[in-house]
Formats: sequence, C-alpha cells, structure tokens
Amino acid sequence: MQTILAIDDEISIRESYRIILGDTYRVYLAESGEEGLKLLQEKHVDLILLDLSMPKMGGMAFLEELEKRGELVPVLIVTGSNTVDIAVKAMKKGAREFVIKPFDVDDLLLLVERTLEELREKRELSTLREQGVAGFENIIGDAPALREAIAGARQAMEVDSTVLVTGETGTGKDVLARAIHFGGTRKSNPFVPLSCCAIPANLVESELFGLTKGAFTGATESRVGKMQVADGGSLFLDEIGEMPIEAQGKLLRVLQEGTFYAVGGNREIEVDVRFICATNRPFDKAIEEGLFRQDLFYRINVLPITMPPLRKRREDIPKLIAHFVAKHGPRVNSRVKDFEPRALSRLMSCQWPGNVRELENTVERILVCNRSETVIKAEFLNGIVASDGSTDVNALEDFSGLPLQEATQRLERHLIKQALERCEYVQSQAAESLGTTRRILKYKMDQLGITDPADKQSIAS
Repeated sequence: MQTILAIDDEISIRESYRIILGDTYRVYLAESGEEGLKLLQEKHVDLILLDLSMPKMGGMAFLEELEKRGELVPVLIVTGSNTVDIAVKAMKKGAREFVIKPFDVDDLLLLVERTLEELREKRELSTLREQGVAGFENIIGDAPALREAIAGARQAMEVDSTVLVTGETGTGKDVLARAIHFGGTRKSNPFVPLSCCAIPANLVESELFGLTKGAFTGATESRVGKMQVADGGSLFLDEIGEMPIEAQGKLLRVLQEGTFYAVGGNREIEVDVRFICATNRPFDKAIEEGLFRQDLFYRINVLPITMPPLRKRREDIPKLIAHFVAKHGPRVNSRVKDFEPRALSRLMSCQWPGNVRELENTVERILVCNRSETVIKAEFLNGIVASDGSTDVNALEDFSGLPLQEATQRLERHLIKQALERCEYVQSQAAESLGTTRRILKYKMDQLGITDPADKQSIAS
C-alpha cells in the first residue's frame, strides 16, 4: 500500500485527509513541519500533502529542509486562496502542484492518484534500466529485414512523431517500442503500455482517459487514466486495431489537440504524450467494415515500421537460441551450453507461427526437459518440436570433427536446398522464406554448387 504524509495545523483538514484517503492509502498525519520531518525519518513516504501557512515550521521552511536533506518525495501544496503567490514560489522550490482550499474532493483524489501512478511508472522505469530490458541490445539478429526495422526505430527515437509498428504476434513489437522510448528524449519520463485487446470494450475509454466518480452505475470513485499517467512520456497502444470505435474519436482529439475529457468529466485535460502504436493485422479490412476510423489511421501511420516474422529471418535463429540459453539456463538450473548442428537445422526449418516468442518458450522447455545435458542433440527435440513434413531431419549429416567453415557451408547448403524444394525452386519465394534477397540467394547457390533441376533438364535436352 502506498503511503501519504499529510501536514496541516488544522485538525479538521487532517481528519478530512484520513477520511478521504484512508481507505486507499496508508496516511500519516502531522500538525507541523517539524513533526512531518520526524515522521519522514521513521516512515517510508510516497507523497506529501503540505500546508504552507502553519505556526512553528511553515511549508516553505519544510521544503527548504527537504532540499537540504536531498529528499525526493513528491510534494503537493494545499493552500488558502490568499497565498497563491507563495504557492507558486513553493513550486519553484520543488513542489509539484498546488490545490486551493477549500478543495474539491474528486479533484484532490485525481491529483493524488495521478502523482502516485507517475511515481510507480518511474520506479518501474528504474527497474527496467537495472535489468537492461529497454534498449536495442535486446533485439537479437542482423537479418536485412530486421536491420531495416531497427534503422527505422533509431530514426523515430530522435523525434516525437507518432510511430506505427506492424508485425505478426510474437515478433517483438513491444520490445521495439520500449527501445524507441528509452533511446529518445523522453527516456526519463514514463513509458506506459496499454493492450487494447486485453481490456473489455466497455472499459477501454475509462482505462485510457480516466473516470469521474458517478459517471455510470458502479463508478464509485474517480480514477486517473493511462493518458495522464503517460504525460511527458510515451503511451504504447498495443493492438490498436482492437480499440472500440467510440474510443477512437477521443484518441483522435488527443492526437490533434493534445486534450481530452475523462469519462463523465467536464474538465478539459491537457497532456503532452508521444504515441507508439502496434498492430498484428492490416487496417484495410477494418476501415472498409467501419471498425477503424480512416482519419485515425492517417494520424497514427506517420512513421511506419514493420517487424519481420521469424520465418523471414531464419539466419537469426541460432543467435536467438544462444541468447535464450544464456537468459533461461541459470534460472532453470540447466547445464545446456550449445545445440548440435542437426538440432539447429531442425529448429531453423520450423515455421514458428508464434515467432520469437514461440521460439523463446520452446528453448526454455528444451532446457527444462534436458537440464543434465550440455549439448542438445536433434533427438532431444522429439515431443517438443513438431515434425514438419518438409523437414527431413535424417538428411543432414553429422558435422562432428569438421572445421567450422566447412560445417557452416554444409549447413547453409542443406537449408537453402530445403527452402528451394519447399518453394518448387522459385528463387524469389525461397529467398523470402530465408529472410534474404534473391540476388544473395543466387550468389549462395553458385558458391555452394546448388543448381535448379529445371536448368539441368534444359541442358540435357
């Protein structure tokens, strides 16, 4: 439970804080600045509500002492109307905002919730940085299609324009969105994700824009929306194509004017938010069927980036596997260090409809099921990786004892021949399935001595 320290010399105000906030937060009360400082030494505090005009140590002196001590607790000033000038000075001393007495209970609750939500987001941001999960270093691979996506993301992080990331489920759209935010100018401010398909349609608006108490039956309290939490930072709207049409109009207003109204509210709220959107399917059909606004699509499709499916960058699979072994091996107490070429070949030939996410889950399962092994052999994958009719596991020779370069060439030859056979030797299709270009594929075929059977037939005739 988050904690609030409320400092006010009027007992009626202190009791009001206890009644208003006590059900949701742990509230400590102090009647003077000195008592507030003492409580700060004894208790963990997430937010301070501070009166300015108090006998003994007043609010300004309290703020100065906080500054000397290096305390970083956010402070909200609650003051009488005749001290507004002093309140402004207090904000220059580090206070975040001020509320005029007598205050509106709903407005105070909204402000407190928004401030504490921002604090939670910043703490999560710090955790992400410590864990190293926010940068481009977590996007593994160097296939041409992936390099193109990363280049677009690096360009996007230098500006505040809206980004639309498209790609199949599991391709890493959320990872790319985080990399754009944490590599840009807003990296010190919140990154707020919202999955539009994970929330019931009738709750999307209140989750996104906030809720005013009494807006509808069951709305027993006001709530800050993700839009306000993301103020100054980035809002990641995952699967935006699933957003209800009613909410799309309000989102369009924010994109155009930077303002919105909470559900049931009559106060215009202004925000500064950078939008990163993602979808796993094209908008054409949704727009045609009236399920997605065409004007909203134009607004979000400013900087389009496509994350390629794993089947179009198969050459990255060994690197991804090595990454997931290092990531999950210690956690599941696995001794696995490597995969033999035949096992890699089998994994590289799979279609991976769930893309990188499916591959990661599969590698983790392989590690758990073979914890005592150090090298994963092809037969260890039986029962874990489905047999693909286009994959002849036994057709690949044993590479043990071969020099690395020769083994690599033979593995490449095997995979290219498989792709060509699957695509009936249509080179453009085979190149796409391998995540490369037709020109590079033709170069590899010549280098490795792979010929099209149709060419042999025409020579013989």
